[in-house]
Amino acid sequence: MNCLHMKIKYIWIIILLVSACKKTTPPEVIPPDPVLKSIATDVSQVVVPRIGTVALPFHIEDAGAALNYSAQSADCQIELRISGSTEKPVNYIIEQITKTEKAGTYNAYLKDSGHRILYKENIILCLITSRSGSNKTMVTSQPVEVISTASMEGIQRFTFTKDLNPSLKYDVVMDALPGENEAGQILTGNTPNPLNSLNLIARFETSGTVTVNGQVQQSGVTVNDFSVPVEYNISASDGTNLTYTVKLINFTGLPVVFINTQNGTEITSKEIWTPGTMSIMCSGAFEDFPESEIEIRGRGNTTWYWPKKPYAIKLGSKARIMGMPKHKRWVLLANFMDRTMLRNRIAYKAAQQTSLAWTPRNEIVELVFNGKHMGNYMLIEQIKEDENRVNVSKDGGYILELDFHFDNPAHVQWLSPYGNTAQFGNNIPFAVKYPEDDEVTMEQMDWIKNYIDQAGSAIYGTAYLDPENGYKKYIDMTSFVDYWLIYELCVNHELANPGSVYMYKDKDTKLFAGPCWDFDWGTFSYNASPQARGKLFMTEAIWYKQFFKDPAFRALAKERWNAVKSRMMELPVFLDSEAGKLTLSARYNFSMWNPADDRSMNNGNIINGDENLSYEDAVQRMRTILVERLSTLDTEINKW
Repeated sequence: MNCLHMKIKYIWIIILLVSACKKTTPPEVIPPDPVLKSIATDVSQVVVPRIGTVALPFHIEDAGAALNYSAQSADCQIELRISGSTEKPVNYIIEQITKTEKAGTYNAYLKDSGHRILYKENIILCLITSRSGSNKTMVTSQPVEVISTASMEGIQRFTFTKDLNPSLKYDVVMDALPGENEAGQILTGNTPNPLNSLNLIARFETSGTVTVNGQVQQSGVTVNDFSVPVEYNISASDGTNLTYTVKLINFTGLPVVFINTQNGTEITSKEIWTPGTMSIMCSGAFEDFPESEIEIRGRGNTTWYWPKKPYAIKLGSKARIMGMPKHKRWVLLANFMDRTMLRNRIAYKAAQQTSLAWTPRNEIVELVFNGKHMGNYMLIEQIKEDENRVNVSKDGGYILELDFHFDNPAHVQWLSPYGNTAQFGNNIPFAVKYPEDDEVTMEQMDWIKNYIDQAGSAIYGTAYLDPENGYKKYIDMTSFVDYWLIYELCVNHELANPGSVYMYKDKDTKLFAGPCWDFDWGTFSYNASPQARGKLFMTEAIWYKQFFKDPAFRALAKERWNAVKSRMMELPVFLDSEAGKLTLSARYNFSMWNPADDRSMNNGNIINGDENLSYEDAVQRMRTILVERLSTLDTEINKW
């Protein structure tokens, strides 16, 4: 038995030993190296004092990772960026970063740089997790608003609300722009509708005491006249005097013409004058035009049949308007089809750089007709006999119009059998615009017809170059050259139709070309005149084919172009400036009118080619073509 027990004992020992040999020791677990994973801030806003620093707390994950947080080190792994960009802020810096007692948490101390007193912007904290060559790998925090102490104490929000100012259609929130000095800020905005008075009550949010001209201001209570900039002043706790200049622009910033007809009568006729009143609010750009009695009627040929109507205005007596000389007769051009709203404006500016005796002065305005805003218009001098307009005498002076519509009263229009026109072949349509059709006598008509016949006969005669009896006896060469230059530059094919082409003659003078009129149709575009691209294209219109056969005329054209070229080269800059003033006006205007509707008058085709573009794109297209035409004229004319 003892032997048996011993054997069993030994067997169990062997079994246990074998089992022990089969077991393995588990491997040692080595934790991974900590890796920087994320950064987060613990606040949504910090206020930076003018002197001293402010702590911006943040924490990172993983807390045990190696981190260079020395703000003075070139390899510091904490940076500031303007939210949404790669730019670093300039108004403040991280002076130092310290570690707190809690693992993974730090304070970045921001210090004012002294560049500006007023600032408010969103920043992010960037954690650089690795540097591979010159490329950084980083993670970022959520945005934090950083605001200066002065801005915190300054005006936070400035509004004009409808509940306090019933004349407003809706509230106006003023936008903040940098001021002219580090302690100043400009608050700007536009009223949503034209106001006769800018005596308004403002609402503003601030923790400081606000004064205007030494008078304490109460938000929602104090009335100020905002027709001129108003300066609000606040004394900050650090002694800084903060200024906020409020510039409220009345509506679009353009002068506003108010016309009210008797009993609100609509204008439906080009012949019937309707009585009414007109006033113009110029918001400081010019002297306001007080409410005055007027008569108004429709005007234009094709333009009258578009939805946005042009108008003729007759004052009760001569008056000066927006700096333009006194007269009774004025025009409101609708420029309906012009997406840029600047074709006429630029053409007239170009004409004013030449020797042409008079080009209609004009200003771009908003029109409010019987209380309804009708959009952007051009208020312009009408072509009339006057010492400040077409200066011809009442005894022996004439103003002539060449127009293919040929719809003047029959007794003042005729076809001259000398010339070259698109609509009438070898005939030119003439009409007498002055003397007026109800005043001109048959003797006067016979005289001017005879003069035009003599001029045409000389222009197309075999002796047309004769210095005494040729065409130079009848026409003023310089005016005809400069007039042609404007049509070429602006790509206006109407010289060849002809349409809205003018000439004038005084007693005992030659025939002069001008003034320029009606440059909104097909101009500054190759849509209507593809043949103009890179070329001179009006050298055969009306009488010009004969003129350009004369070497002296070509030489004069070259001389005149080079004399005015430097002024013409300034037109693109003028265009940029004018377009900048019309941005808001364009938004209102094209919400009411669609220039592409001009296809209804052109066999379904748009005319200028930019009618469906945005305002900005249309202006850029016009600018490109203007620059091209300046180059084309300079190249082609100087070949002569």
